[in-house]
Amino acid sequence: MNLKPKTVFTVSLGCPKNLVDTEIMLGGLTARGWEIIDDPERASLLLVNTCAFIKPASQEAVDTILALAQHKSADPAKILAVTGCLVQRYGPELPGLLPEVDIFLGVNDFPRLAELLEQKAGIPPKLFAGRQWYGYAAAQPRFPATPPHLAYLKLAEGCSHRCTFCTIPQIRGPYRSRPMAVLLEEAAALAASGVKELILVAQDTTAYGVDWGGGPQLAALLKELARVPGLAWIRLLYGHPAGVTPELLEVMAAHPEICPYLDLPIQHAHDAMLRRMGRGYTRKGLLDTFRLIRQALPHAALRTTVIVGFPGETEEHFETLLDLAAEVRFDHLGIFLYEPEEGTPAARLAGTVPRRTARARARRLKARQGSIVKAKLKSLVGSVQPVLVEGVSQESEYLLMGRLSTQAPDIDGRVYITEGVGRIGEIQPVRLTRALPVDLVGGLVEDRGKIIVNEGDAGLSVISG
Repeated sequence: MNLKPKTVFTVSLGCPKNLVDTEIMLGGLTARGWEIIDDPERASLLLVNTCAFIKPASQEAVDTILALAQHKSADPAKILAVTGCLVQRYGPELPGLLPEVDIFLGVNDFPRLAELLEQKAGIPPKLFAGRQWYGYAAAQPRFPATPPHLAYLKLAEGCSHRCTFCTIPQIRGPYRSRPMAVLLEEAAALAASGVKELILVAQDTTAYGVDWGGGPQLAALLKELARVPGLAWIRLLYGHPAGVTPELLEVMAAHPEICPYLDLPIQHAHDAMLRRMGRGYTRKGLLDTFRLIRQALPHAALRTTVIVGFPGETEEHFETLLDLAAEVRFDHLGIFLYEPEEGTPAARLAGTVPRRTARARARRLKARQGSIVKAKLKSLVGSVQPVLVEGVSQESEYLLMGRLSTQAPDIDGRVYITEGVGRIGEIQPVRLTRALPVDLVGGLVEDRGKIIVNEGDAGLSVISG
């Protein structure tokens, strides 16, 4: 198949923070006349933005690169570019291991992609992984990689926590907050483009502004974002339990635009494990924080993640984690098996937990959490809830899918809509009729008996009677 000049096929791996970087690269490319297409065979540029937070992410990145390299081997005129965390973490090793790649760009140089492509002929070396930390101080053009009603706003880059298991500070550098004026400008532009849900991301959103020396500024930022016309939902991801303040909760409670949703990875609940992990809080501190949240936001959804099988974890330690999960009753809980990462203090700790034991513990916690989620979802059956309608379900063309304000995209459950008139990108009332293990089923309150889907410019229409 003939190449189409100045066309790019993109794969973005990892978290939404990485997706924002991908959007910035695509924004730079489209500003210089590139076209984004979904066919790697016809694209003249194959772009992979990688994650390397843990070993499975690094392996996924390498597998993706090798898969796209097959398209390049069939047509050597293609350019294969690899960017992101994998390059920043393993940069000097990669040109020898992946000779098929034409350009490697680390996390500080990715905005230069379009410029480097124009200069590509004869550029040595092909590795760009500079150590002058990129700060996102100025607004960058972005090409949206999300549905029109949804966007991520990156508050900061890097991380200054010193969790013993984590590679992010090594890869991304110290925490650097973006100027509030730039964030508000970007948010206003996104809202004007039709974005209804703005999701705030950073390695630690609750630390926003701390690096300026005057204490956290997240509450102040949220107050201003709540005034941006057009934003219906503002959601926080990736907070830190120690960063939750009474002022933050007061602002969340006072502004209905801010979703009653807090994502606070705790990683563990036993004091000995928390010390070994370098988390900076205790079991009591966690329980105090969650009580404070429940008092200020009684109906807020709590999401967390935990690591099972960390070095030195005993049955007593794990039972403490089980007990805390049962007491707090998280709405969403992600469970990860510990992966030792080269270069981290945790990788040198004694007390390796057998993989079999870690998996068994994860199954027990999953079962306990499953019963909690089941009860929570059942309690919603019969109620009418606002749902952001997102489109036709992947399960069936006769179903729509959407989300409650207490459900984040991709990581939480969703609502399947069986009847009513759905307007994609709009928040509409849905009567919930059934609870599934992690999802809900319901019907739109208005115009029951048929589904009409109209995505406007996307040209999709589904009518079912």
